[in-house]
Amino acid sequence: MSLDDNDKQWMQQELKSTSDHLIEIMRGMQTELLRGFEAFAAGQTIRLRKVEADQGNLDISLSKRVEILEQRLLQIETKLDHTK
Repeated sequence: MSLDDNDKQWMQQELKSTSDHLIEIMRGMQTELLRGFEAFAAGQTIRLRKVEADQGNLDISLSKRVEILEQRLLQIETKLDHTK
């Protein structure tokens, strides 16, 4: 059984149609994946910003505590110098 030109043309059209349909489906899947990644990334960005803010607050708190300790130490040293 050999294919005539009409059969070949029909097969080419069917292959093209199938290929176009598969490309459309793959683009839809790609879009859904990108939307999913975007939603995940947005949540992670919020968490990261919170951690950075918490770290910044901790740094400020520790700096203030060190400053208070330095002031107390200076007061003690000053008192010791005056008693000599």
